[in-house]
Amino acid sequence: MQAPYKQFTAMLRLVAAFNGAAALLLTAFSLGIVGADTASPDLSEPLGYFLAGLGACGLAQALVFLAQLRRARRMRLSLPPGGHLGLILAVLAFACGVAGFGLGCWSASGIDTSDSGQATNTMAVYAGKPPAHFGGKKIAPGRMDASLGRI
Repeated sequence: MQAPYKQFTAMLRLVAAFNGAAALLLTAFSLGIVGADTASPDLSEPLGYFLAGLGACGLAQALVFLAQLRRARRMRLSLPPGGHLGLILAVLAFACGVAGFGLGCWSASGIDTSDSGQATNTMAVYAGKPPAHFGGKKIAPGRMDASLGRI
């Protein structure tokens, strides 16, 4: 009966490694170790998601360990395996770890690092007509401008 625990812990280690590697890369980028030639945007939100996912994977690993110990103890005492609350909580913590990785990737991909020197979040979706003024120029709708493209 060790196989399900081994498969689950392998998945946990993989998600924890993804969260840890992403947090390490974001920290290296924000400290200027990687990509020192560009201004570092505020990466605290995606870093927080990755670290929360890493913490959730650690909690899930501890819960799986405790569930496995309980199961081994009950089998040694010739008792039925019993409740699976520890495994259910471990699966929920694992889901939180996967969600932390997904949210961290989503929030990190929405950060704009333009040449203006100021990083902004580009998660807003704009609908409707574009404004008539672009950079101090008034552009008529439908007119072609070489610097702005078709409006």
